[in-house]
Amino acid sequence: MQKHFIGGVRPGSIIAQDVYGSDGVLLIKKGSMFREQYIPRFIDAGVQEIFIEDNGNMTPETIASIRKSLNIQDVIHDKTRTHAQSQIKKTMLKFKSVTNADIQRIGQIVEDMIDQLLDKKDFVFALSQLRSVDDYTYQHSVNVGVLALIIGIDLGLEKEQLKQLGMGAILHDIGKIMVPEEIIKKPAKLTAEEFSEVKKHTEYGYEILIQTEIPEEAAKIALHHHEKFDGTGYSRGLKNTKIPLFARIVSVADVYDAMSNDRVYQRKSSPDKVYREITHQGDRHFDTQIMETFARHINIYPTGTGVILNSGHRGIVLYQNKLYPESPIIRVFLPKEKDVRRLYFDLDLSLNTKWHIIDTF
Repeated sequence: MQKHFIGGVRPGSIIAQDVYGSDGVLLIKKGSMFREQYIPRFIDAGVQEIFIEDNGNMTPETIASIRKSLNIQDVIHDKTRTHAQSQIKKTMLKFKSVTNADIQRIGQIVEDMIDQLLDKKDFVFALSQLRSVDDYTYQHSVNVGVLALIIGIDLGLEKEQLKQLGMGAILHDIGKIMVPEEIIKKPAKLTAEEFSEVKKHTEYGYEILIQTEIPEEAAKIALHHHEKFDGTGYSRGLKNTKIPLFARIVSVADVYDAMSNDRVYQRKSSPDKVYREITHQGDRHFDTQIMETFARHINIYPTGTGVILNSGHRGIVLYQNKLYPESPIIRVFLPKEKDVRRLYFDLDLSLNTKWHIIDTF
């Protein structure tokens, strides 16, 4: 048990003693999990420090070592990802002067991605790389392109269709270059007027792309990727299959990646929460067939994810159980005082009825 300043407590930590406000009112009980949203409430109640349970043998060094040993690999080559991100950045910084040569270079990158994905017998996408918020748009574009291609391959699209899908997916946000930077990078909720301006990026993107030799099916992704299956999206309010297939695919990939990563105005959600949010929205926001196709290639708890069990133990996901995606094989760490000779044990949650995952960190 250790005392920590409120601002230094990691979300997911276990509170070791009851926490009372300066007025003597119980704020939270011992054994509860600390969450970031508790901080303002504690500060308002005059609480500056709380006691946190020791994580035992699960040190940051141990976690890093295990994750490194798992050798988590990207579904496309690092060189291809870096090249794609660089080319997208160059293209988007040109504003209205995007050329056919730029489009051709994007097309070649997409062909490389397709070839690498088709070489994979079993591809599962996991967002494991770190990114800076400043480069969010470019890295997001690559991720959306990869995800869209994975979905397209599973749906049985022809190679030329995949190329069009990938090009449009990578360039789906190109219209944002026409939106004032202070709005795009505003670290707070947008006003109604600002959001109205942001929504124009779909029209701007289509207008930019349609001036090039990119196929119209690809250009329409920029225009329609914020449409929703129930008709509540923008910019045209299209419903169901009135939304072009490629845009329906990219809308799922776009929302998944956006929720999975830090943005200037919002912190990322954990992999399991993103998975459940996407699948819960189902036929309201997404084409059900596409959403289900997508879900087959996304792990609820990706390998390397830190998890917290209902027993209070912490662990790291080692392997997946394809038949039981909510019950992976994990390495569970023991408190130091339990047994100095045994630091951890491996547990297949699909074979255990008592323990289950309640949160991630």
